[in-house]
Amino acid sequence: MNRIQKDIIKGALAIGLALIGTGCVAIEAGHEGVLVEQPYVFGHGGVHPVPTTTGRIWVVPTTKVIDVDVRPVQYSEHFDIISAENAPVSFDAFLIANVVEGRSPELITKYGPNWYQNNVKEAFRTFVREEVQKYPLFQLTTDPTTRTKLQDAIAREVQTKLIEKQNIPVRLNRIVVGSIMPPKGVVQQTTETIVQEQRKITMAEFQKAEEAREKAEKQRGVADRAYRESLGLSATEFVDLRRIEVQKEIVQHAPTALTVIMGLERTAINLPQFGADNK
Repeated sequence: MNRIQKDIIKGALAIGLALIGTGCVAIEAGHEGVLVEQPYVFGHGGVHPVPTTTGRIWVVPTTKVIDVDVRPVQYSEHFDIISAENAPVSFDAFLIANVVEGRSPELITKYGPNWYQNNVKEAFRTFVREEVQKYPLFQLTTDPTTRTKLQDAIAREVQTKLIEKQNIPVRLNRIVVGSIMPPKGVVQQTTETIVQEQRKITMAEFQKAEEAREKAEKQRGVADRAYRESLGLSATEFVDLRRIEVQKEIVQHAPTALTVIMGLERTAINLPQFGADNK
């Protein structure tokens, strides 16, 4: 075997060994692959500045691929804190953000794969606590506009004091504050207070209605008295007159076949004395 043949065999063996150590990595849609070179002996390691996108790539054993999800991801935090009036409240808050496409190598270089836990989580929790503690319990649990104010204020804090100030290559989508609830005993006490307030309003409205009805009755009585006096009738005669008027209205609005039995006092209007001569 001559030298040329030996060199060819050595080259083939080297290529074979390289291929044996080479692996295939698949990058899913919505993800980016960050290549981190880690040479065993020679060369310079580090993060490759250009990420790989959807598809399969071949890497050597000395290269590590970090998968970065660039889709919006929701990070949730639970809170048990004190409101402005020292009343305990419980709720969940959510930060929804995504890594900026094409900047995943920068994120890994500066903040690592656990960028949220290491650089965002505690600051986010601090912003939430500070904003919630500005409001009293009743406003936090009953005013629907309060949650919107909280979400807007927290989003501004995260964007300006965290993402922009530290130049973190992530995009804030939105901040969501879940339902804020006090302890069970406080809920029951608040419910009782609302019921009592509603009862007060109902009683006040009922009293107003009664006063209006009494006033209307008095006014109608005065009007009836004036009407009776204008006709020159006694009280009994006026009652009979009103009975006749009511029965007349019944007849006018009743079906065609109707029998009315009219019973009047002996002193009634135009009632003749039975057994007497009518002259």
